[in-house]
Amino acid sequence: MNHDQHQSSQNEEDSCESSTNRPLSPWLVGLFILALFWGGFYLAFNSGGFRQDVYESNVVNWAGGGAVAAAPPDPKVVGKRLYSQNCIVCHQATGLGVPGQFPPLAGSEWVLSVAPHAENQLVLLMLNGHQGPMTVKGQSFNNAMPQWKQLADDQLSAILTYIRSDWGNNAPAIDPAFVAQIRKSDGAQSDPWTQAQLMAVPPVKDTPPAAK
Repeated sequence: MNHDQHQSSQNEEDSCESSTNRPLSPWLVGLFILALFWGGFYLAFNSGGFRQDVYESNVVNWAGGGAVAAAPPDPKVVGKRLYSQNCIVCHQATGLGVPGQFPPLAGSEWVLSVAPHAENQLVLLMLNGHQGPMTVKGQSFNNAMPQWKQLADDQLSAILTYIRSDWGNNAPAIDPAFVAQIRKSDGAQSDPWTQAQLMAVPPVKDTPPAAK
């Protein structure tokens, strides 16, 4: 290789090496960053926030174009949970109570509001509790039931609706508005009820508003 050829080859190598090591143009870097930002903003404003109702077809209301409205909680489900938290120790998961100690709820004339018992008496029993002798299904009990007026109207309603519909019981639900009505009328009572006091309260039946 002569001197001119060697010099030409060296110049080509220097040119390639210079091209390889040359830093990126600032405008290319800026364009790349701008593209990243644009992509991020696009996803943020067009992804629906990765919401469940957007990306799961089984919860999308295709007819209306939006999510299906959540159904209100079933009072029986709520009532069973509250019953398990507050009542199950005495009345048991079976609703049969404890013989000689705590009365049964299954088939109870108090729970089912079988005359002369009434629904308002059942609500009063829940609100202020009970003390002294009580007869349930022909059996005598003499124990105390705590008051549950610290629970909200819809919570008491849910418990009563549950115990009136489980273990073979088949009585209508108790409306929260009815619980509120009876609670308001019970303002003077602070001590637990006796059976005689409850039976002396004039019966009032729950009449929930008709469904529209």
